[in-house]
Amino acid sequence: MDDRQDSRWFRRLAGTDVDDAIAFFSVDYDLRTPTVRRTSPKTKWDFAGVGDDRMSLRTTRFGVDLRCESFVADEFIVAWVRGGTSTMTTGGESLDLEPGVPVVLPVETAYELHQRDIALSMVHLDRAFVTALTGDPAFTFEPLRAPTAEGMRLWRSTVQQHSSTWLDMEQDLDDVARRDIAEAFSVAALRAFPQRASWRATVAGNGPEHERLRRALEYVHAHANEPIGTSEIADAAGLSPRGLQQSLRRHLDQTPGELLREVRLEGAHNDLRRADRDELSVAEIARSWGFGHLGRFSAAYRARFGELPSESLRSRG
Repeated sequence: MDDRQDSRWFRRLAGTDVDDAIAFFSVDYDLRTPTVRRTSPKTKWDFAGVGDDRMSLRTTRFGVDLRCESFVADEFIVAWVRGGTSTMTTGGESLDLEPGVPVVLPVETAYELHQRDIALSMVHLDRAFVTALTGDPAFTFEPLRAPTAEGMRLWRSTVQQHSSTWLDMEQDLDDVARRDIAEAFSVAALRAFPQRASWRATVAGNGPEHERLRRALEYVHAHANEPIGTSEIADAAGLSPRGLQQSLRRHLDQTPGELLREVRLEGAHNDLRRADRDELSVAEIARSWGFGHLGRFSAAYRARFGELPSESLRSRG
């Protein structure tokens, strides 16, 4: 590729035909079984966007009441409402988007969408480009979660700093300049928005049982270094102890005790890799994660990580 070549695309469309709008938006957002109701005698819609193979900035307006499912697989989309209303539902949870508050839309998961007279801004980031920056091919964001106040500030600053340059088609941007801008938006997203813990990807599906199981896993990961057991995990998930056992066995082929031990081993492993051996011992770290018998802990640790706890402590850094 010629690094001097500006390969950005530019599109601007507008119209009043609802079928044309649905056909156009379905190309990128896979709108499934859309139901459209006009909210005024004269429907208007428009779209504008500038992008390349790494990212795009887009704005759209659609003056209808739209209900449908949507599905996106190969991009992370950060969206925020400028006007109208938008409600998104995934995993049994619904979120009304707040004006001006960006969220990352679900990826590789169909979600329900209800929009009315929407005006929307979006940043599309190529998924492979973002995951390459993280070094984790399985990386993904926690969908529909608002950024922290600091994350909001960072995201808005990035949009303000780079959007005008990106959108100016009169200004040639070579590959290096375009990559720098795409990387700035990607890094801002990584710092601003909650990231999905890798354990969540182990639960495939979006039904009520899947969400209860995710709540169980979330509770275990948050409280594994506390004296918890099956009853506490089940209560946090909204399940009976027997229901928790059945759900874990059905979806993860684990018992509650096996899950808890695995998470505690991971916690001990992380602490050992970070610890200063002059300040903390293997026994102290093992006890902090609920392992009272050092010999059994060492055996389980070696079976899981291929080395003794003392070796992890020595190899720190």
